[in-house]
Amino acid sequence: MPEPTKTTWWTKVTPYVLGASLWLVLSNLYNCAFPDHPAPAAIEADGKTYVACSTPDTGRGWFHSTYYADFRDNNGQTISLRGIEKLTVTNLPQKIDAPMPSNPVAVDGKTYREGAEYTWADGTKARVENGKWAPVKIKNTVCESDDDREKREARESAAREAEQKKEAEAAAAKLADTCKEWEQKHPLGSPVGSALDGAMMGSPDGCEGQLETAYNEKMKKEQASLEATKRKTSSVPTDLKKYEVKALHWATVVNAYGTEIYKRCYFNAGDMPCGYDNGRWGKIASLHNGDRVQVVSAKGRSASGTEIYEVRFQSWVGWMDAATLTLDTE
Repeated sequence: MPEPTKTTWWTKVTPYVLGASLWLVLSNLYNCAFPDHPAPAAIEADGKTYVACSTPDTGRGWFHSTYYADFRDNNGQTISLRGIEKLTVTNLPQKIDAPMPSNPVAVDGKTYREGAEYTWADGTKARVENGKWAPVKIKNTVCESDDDREKREARESAAREAEQKKEAEAAAAKLADTCKEWEQKHPLGSPVGSALDGAMMGSPDGCEGQLETAYNEKMKKEQASLEATKRKTSSVPTDLKKYEVKALHWATVVNAYGTEIYKRCYFNAGDMPCGYDNGRWGKIASLHNGDRVQVVSAKGRSASGTEIYEVRFQSWVGWMDAATLTLDTE
């Protein structure tokens, strides 16, 4: 009968050693493929913050009470920290919002398409989302090298300066066209426009020349004359028997649906020029078809292009759209 085979101790231990080795290898491979803190990461070591641009190697030795951290910075240099009492590692976002232009507008007749992304010369980006501009995600630049960052910022700065110069030249050309068009419509000696409620309407802002100077001087004289007349005619006390407003004309309301007398601010530019608390958006009184009013000013034109008169109706004095009135023939 054969004797039983003797089993040595290393034969018993070998499977466990191989299993542990395989586990370590697989763990390292997994950590390399799916690190807990992939770059970029923020490392705070004893109150001082670093940016790791490689997966940081951190831990604590078997016989050490402090931590260590090894990683590369944005310039590729290896940073080795030892003896760390308090260590915090935080993952930074892989992508961030690209800088958006301050006022993205169509250029060179380009039509922007829904869902498309666009890049401007200064490095700003945006995409069209539901008809509005939205940010575009780009790779986080926190690990960009100092040299690359300086070059990029120089390119973007030069592009911004070129764009600003282009916009300034376009604005100057537009102003020149505006001034030329205005001068053609207002030759020297032509009647001036009306100055209303302290807001003189002269030549366009930025237009300077002999014609504009003469025209604006004439406007100032008309403004002074109208203000003097207004002080005499527009302040109506409660007791109307003690005061009489001199009317330049009488007029009849011809709007079939009636119309209103407004404060002067109603005819200024803007969605709500008189504000929320200034009466009912500047309305003073409501009139009806056939009502008679006294016209106490010459016809003027508001900044929005509406022709208006200052009128008095009973105890109310304000402004009306000239299109709603028919002046009496004198």
